[in-house]
Amino acid sequence: MDHRATEALYKPVGHNMNSRADDIIEKMKNSVYPELNFEFIYKLTNESERGAVLIGTSKVEEYLEKLSRKILPSKTKSYTSRLLNYPGALSSFSGKIELLYAFRIIDKRFYNSLNTLRKIRNNAAHSSEEFKLIDLQEEQTKINDFEEDFVGLIEHLALNNLITSKKWKFEKILADQKEESKPYFQKEINKRLENLKDDEDIKEQLRIWILSYGLVFMCLKIMVLIDDLDILDNEKLTWIEIKK
Repeated sequence: MDHRATEALYKPVGHNMNSRADDIIEKMKNSVYPELNFEFIYKLTNESERGAVLIGTSKVEEYLEKLSRKILPSKTKSYTSRLLNYPGALSSFSGKIELLYAFRIIDKRFYNSLNTLRKIRNNAAHSSEEFKLIDLQEEQTKINDFEEDFVGLIEHLALNNLITSKKWKFEKILADQKEESKPYFQKEINKRLENLKDDEDIKEQLRIWILSYGLVFMCLKIMVLIDDLDILDNEKLTWIEIKK
């Protein structure tokens, strides 16, 4: 993941971001969570659109389970299994979302984003019709709208890194050519690079890149919430005692 691109794009997007958004950006720029790095995004972008939704949503649900475990009053296997394993109340994606919202761990904005993602995941998993992200542009915007200005940030970051990955591929193609052929290939590559943002292939691929970055940002937000709840490592505390 290009952390420099993240930092550069963050400031122009808006200055009204709250502290939660700042914390998410900071997590994205470090390597504390190696499973949420460029390799994971690259994996998703090389899946089919249906596959990317299913795999990416599974990762989000995995992090929601970590958050759910954080607020449970007991961490014993017998207790957590009763809730998190089927048919427990927290065994489903929707169950985790509803619990975390009911107990005010996530806000309404994130709740709406997660439910939009859940509906798209269900459509991808159970529909026999062709699955296309181009038919879900409004829903995809709702998914990424869980923090102020994140829709624009995610789209900018996805486009920037998609173009960067294309440039790397072009450079590799050029490096593999014979010396006498390189001037011709360099000329052709320069033509492609001039209009890369308007390239139809880029526009098509961008949808899955936006999806992938949005899901990674979701996971990072969940990790921010988990960090905020470190006080719950003391299993004896209730919310009223925490407030005191």
